[in-house]
Amino acid sequence: MQIINRANARMFSEVRLIANGTNAVVSIQEALRLAEEEGLDLCIVSDKSNPPVVKVQDFKKILYEEKKAKAKQQKSSDLKEIQLKVNISDHDLATKMNAINRFLERGDKVKLMVRLKGRERENPERARALVTKVIQAVPCKVTQVPGPITICILEPVK
Repeated sequence: MQIINRANARMFSEVRLIANGTNAVVSIQEALRLAEEEGLDLCIVSDKSNPPVVKVQDFKKILYEEKKAKAKQQKSSDLKEIQLKVNISDHDLATKMNAINRFLERGDKVKLMVRLKGRERENPERARALVTKVIQAVPCKVTQVPGPITICILEPVK
């Protein structure tokens, strides 16, 4: 979108003005005068049509709304981290799974991590079994990360 001022008004002789419920073909000087009376800017909506379409509106407000919409699009999802231990009780596991469901419903990704300490490292199958139990209970897309610590990333199903 572009603003028309006195300097670049020579590009057009007539424009289709959209302002305050009016839709008329007027001279560029008349359109600029109306915009100045209202204290707003004269913005080009479409310069491909004949005559070009212009609108009387606040240009800074449009820029602010576009910036706000762009920022909203960029914030797609966060990565939340849930840590579990192999010896977790059933009630605690249910609470963690409720939190995982809540995060996934919001559109966030969840990093599920099962840490093994001391002698627990001798049986990594227990950690994999716990992760499998969580994955089966929660509808999500799973990416497992190989390594000594059992880690998987859960993404919401779209």
